[in-house]
Amino acid sequence: MKTLGIIGADGRMGQAVGLAAQKRYDIVARISKDDADYPALSQCDVVIDFSVGSALVQALPHFSDGTALVSGTTGLSPDEERAISNVSARLPLLRSGNFSIGIAVLCALARQAAASLGDDWDVEVLEMHHRHKVDAPSGTALMLGEALAKGRGVTLSDVAAHERAGARRIGDIGFSVLRGGGIYGDHEVRIVSESEQITLGHRALNRQVFADGAVQAADWLLGRPAGLYSLEDMITV
Repeated sequence: MKTLGIIGADGRMGQAVGLAAQKRYDIVARISKDDADYPALSQCDVVIDFSVGSALVQALPHFSDGTALVSGTTGLSPDEERAISNVSARLPLLRSGNFSIGIAVLCALARQAAASLGDDWDVEVLEMHHRHKVDAPSGTALMLGEALAKGRGVTLSDVAAHERAGARRIGDIGFSVLRGGGIYGDHEVRIVSESEQITLGHRALNRQVFADGAVQAADWLLGRPAGLYSLEDMITV
């Protein structure tokens, strides 16, 4: 069996990954707040990370060259973003704000729809998660925003609208964020003209779907060359 490390092993997602991977990998490193044994990661063929940016950055020097890294950590600072992206020069790194295969398909559909329609169609991304989620918009909402921006041939940071005051600007990609209860993740893209609306959506029915997708991503990433990969790479190859 290949060896696996989990960063954030004590969190909800880390525990779900451990359950999903237990019959497929030898889990030799479980990094948590109470047991930050980062050197154990050097023994791993692949590492799955659902933690926070500071923990992941602290772990990176302990990875052996070529170790595959699957990361679902979001809400990174600019410095953390650079450090994590740079490691793809020596490791195969697959990053995603959401490991649901359905979300990967939704992103592809959103990009295609945005490419097919003009700026006279308004675009909004709506998302709702459980009350404990910290980052907003969610990593998944930003994935959808990036897909829509790519379809329109623009940079998301130039057109993203996170707060509203006054009339809507032509070409904006708007984000609406809701938090409450125990919702695993609801995401919706609405593309609206003066006379019609297109709605694309996805609802996660349990947390295990994300853990199963992360383990599938680990299976796919093992043995690949160093570089930065996405979930879309996995579903289209």
